[in-house]
Amino acid sequence: MNSMKLPPLNALRVFVAAAEHLSFTRAATSLHLTQGAVSRHVQTLEEFYGTSLFIRQARGLALTAEGEALVKPARDAFQLLHEASEMLRLRQSGLRVRIPPTPAMRWVLPNLPDFQTRYPEYTLHLITQLIHDKPFNRAEYDLAIIGMARPEVSTDMRIECICREKLVPVCSPALLQGPHPLRTPEDLQYHTLLHPWRDQDVWDRWLKLAGVNSLNSESGVTFDALEYALHAAAAGMGVTLAQVSMVNDDIQRGKLVIPFDTVLETEWAYYLMYSHEMAQQPKIRAFRDWLIATLERSEAISRSM
Repeated sequence: MNSMKLPPLNALRVFVAAAEHLSFTRAATSLHLTQGAVSRHVQTLEEFYGTSLFIRQARGLALTAEGEALVKPARDAFQLLHEASEMLRLRQSGLRVRIPPTPAMRWVLPNLPDFQTRYPEYTLHLITQLIHDKPFNRAEYDLAIIGMARPEVSTDMRIECICREKLVPVCSPALLQGPHPLRTPEDLQYHTLLHPWRDQDVWDRWLKLAGVNSLNSESGVTFDALEYALHAAAAGMGVTLAQVSMVNDDIQRGKLVIPFDTVLETEWAYYLMYSHEMAQQPKIRAFRDWLIATLERSEAISRSM
């Protein structure tokens, strides 16, 4: 790149203000300077270019032809610089998190006021997706919360396990009453099995773990996400399996109950993923530490139930 000598930027900024007002006095007021300081800045710029930029008149100022040629490019350049600076500021203060819908609804949103109180300098942008992008899309988000059976090996990404999958059955309290109350796992034969994910055999595995062999584990209703199954369960439509840490609030409010204490621990887990180059950024560390602390509190509540 060829080096070029740029004009003094402070003097150029003062020139633009003086050109807009056509008055050193009004320019000084707008810039919180003295009239003498404005005059000296303009003189510095005129010496830099070797030409007069203003015509001093009894009733004020007028731009010379050289001043007219300079003022618009200078004003546009300052506007571009302002826009670039604002974009960079927003990029540093904004935190883009790619997250599946259910963790967003169950982990982040209920605790969002706490994050905002602790870190008011950051603006959180949640990008909900059911399917994980491959490769990690750095242009779209800064970090991602991903559910998977085994972490992917990556040399440029940091992948950290934040929550192992532990599934328990949950349902509306109404299903503990009525003609076929849920008293033992065998009573599930009288109720609809709600499958929170397609193409997964978690009900079959849970039933075997609970010692139930007489029930068709594939029967019932299947959903695309756990959040939908939880809404159906709360409405009394059946029984779903759910991640323990995602149902604490509903259980405490009495919307859901855990009818049986059998817990299915799977190979599935949730991971926090971000690039190594972003690892030391304050906003990444802030969200990571806050989320882990939030999940630890949730796990403690689950153990106390």
